[in-house]
Amino acid sequence: MDLEQGPHVLTWELTRACGLKCRHCRANAIPRRNARELSLSEVVTVLDDIASTLAPPPLMVFTGGDPVERSDLSDILRASVARNLHTAVSPSVTPLLTRKVLEEWKEIGVKTVSISIDGPSPAIHDRFRRVDGTFAASIERARDVRDLGMGLQVNTSICGDTLPGVPGMGELVKDLGVTSWEVFFVVPTGRGRVLPKITREATESTLKWLATYAQTVRFRVTAIAAPQFRRLILENVPGSPWPKFPAIREAQGFAFIDHLGEVCPSGYLPVSAGNVRRTPFSKLYRDSPLFRQLRDPNRLQGRCGACEYKRICGGSRARAYAVTGDLQAEDPACPYVPAGWEERPSLVLPVHA
Repeated sequence: MDLEQGPHVLTWELTRACGLKCRHCRANAIPRRNARELSLSEVVTVLDDIASTLAPPPLMVFTGGDPVERSDLSDILRASVARNLHTAVSPSVTPLLTRKVLEEWKEIGVKTVSISIDGPSPAIHDRFRRVDGTFAASIERARDVRDLGMGLQVNTSICGDTLPGVPGMGELVKDLGVTSWEVFFVVPTGRGRVLPKITREATESTLKWLATYAQTVRFRVTAIAAPQFRRLILENVPGSPWPKFPAIREAQGFAFIDHLGEVCPSGYLPVSAGNVRRTPFSKLYRDSPLFRQLRDPNRLQGRCGACEYKRICGGSRARAYAVTGDLQAEDPACPYVPAGWEERPSLVLPVHA
């Protein structure tokens, strides 16, 4: 698909209300819904634009906060499915998420449900999500999703607290029978600003492990906020075709709508291109100066700008912005040194009297 004409994935934050208190929450989730959230009719208007304008249409991922906090969630899902959009839900695992709710989603036509599991034990996961019992409930709901015949995606957030559990998570997702495992490398935004960081070298070695692991399983494995994963697959998995294509990343095959209608390159990059209450989503994605500049690899700076992999990677723009305040800065989590970078002449500053 032409990533300049429409996203491959559109994640939609329907609300910021959530019953969990996750340590990494990029949304700084709140206990109750905001009265200024997009209404059902406004959501449907955006869905009409997406379904009628974007071809092929994106995968719709309805998230939050916790989308189950919205009493009209089922109506939103029905509207999405009725427009022949591949519809997925990424709920929080709280007492609101029951098997009965999942059965209703199955009946509506939801294709995939994402369950977050951040470690292979309660000791890691419950501490990270800050609610005891969440690990056991997440395993139960994940098995419900699988048993009901919907696609099961497990999302795992990686930071200093959860990094030791990655190999164990690799075994757990196999046991759960997932269709996809998405590994999120936490961006220091929202509550995630204060989480223990991992080094460039630890990021690189984890991605290399994932690249090797992915060849041993039959489900999709990918890394989020770490597009250098494509370089590591290219380096470590000879003959793999998909790293030859541009990475799906911020504004390039991916977009995010927040609970108030602001359209951002991703939830981890809270810079708005405009609001769907005023401008159609399709126009913002295609024509906004913000999205257009983020799709231009020639604007990248530092090592990312000099990197021979910039067209298939481009670095995490969210992390660059969170750390430096510059959308085009080099990705601070990537240790790769482009060919010839160290041999560049040093900048000589004039000496003033």
